[in-house]
Amino acid sequence: MITKVWCVYRSRGIAGILAEVGYRLTAKRAKCFPLCKELLSEGVGLEIGGPSGVFRGLGILPIYRLVQSLDNCNFSNQTVWDGTIAKGMTFQYDARRQPGRQYMCEAADLKPIPDRSYDFIISSHAIEHMANPLRALSEWIRVLKDEGILVLVVPHKDATFDHRRPVTSLDHLLEDLHNGTNENDLTHLPEILELHDLGRDHLAGTPEEFKRRSEKNAENRCLHHHVFDAKLVVKILMQMNLQILAMECMWPLHIIAIARKVPPGRLSNNEAFADDRAEFLYQSPFASDRPKPKVV
Repeated sequence: MITKVWCVYRSRGIAGILAEVGYRLTAKRAKCFPLCKELLSEGVGLEIGGPSGVFRGLGILPIYRLVQSLDNCNFSNQTVWDGTIAKGMTFQYDARRQPGRQYMCEAADLKPIPDRSYDFIISSHAIEHMANPLRALSEWIRVLKDEGILVLVVPHKDATFDHRRPVTSLDHLLEDLHNGTNENDLTHLPEILELHDLGRDHLAGTPEEFKRRSEKNAENRCLHHHVFDAKLVVKILMQMNLQILAMECMWPLHIIAIARKVPPGRLSNNEAFADDRAEFLYQSPFASDRPKPKVV
């Protein structure tokens, strides 16, 4: 927590800290939170990345307080966001709960975790930092129980420093999966260096500092390999044969998806969400999501 406050202070000063506190005090719950409450209460779960303010008591999806237990996966014992962390029963996600188990492994290679271990998986603003999102999702699905729940929060490009970059195509993600792309990949670095909006990424420093940090991404994982909008998230979940239960776009920069693992031998049916004029797109606060008026 102290590390996150320091990051806000470095990037935005005291005014930024006050603004962040004000946002958390006034932030609305996501409309899909009652569904999360119904699906996750007293469940045993795993978080990829985190702990996340989105899931805390003042967050838009205060899941931590509902669950029976929560473990965590992080790629390293030292991260930009959380400082030093340790393996074992050290994952303190809620003061009222016993700490969960902290795994130290890649999100796309959860070898320490057996198949069908968890009732649910949650992840907030983590998948964009992964070079091979479909491989990661296949691992998350593996460790989910049949009909287990995935809650995924992804940054929308319109509201981030990615806003100048094109949305990643599903074909590109499939290519990464086919090629076994790993976390040393810097395929997107030229595009990022050209189009990344440093004005919206105060911690990145000067262009030269940002370039040096980005070239060491395998160590720090700060880059957004891929760029998301709501339609791409739907396509990804459909590709992984997950049954979408809810989609919601929410200020200041969130795409929220709730999906269920489909039992073996069954196919998901997500036609209502795949439609370019789906209701959740009309309700999105992000202009690029909203369907254009039909020309008569």
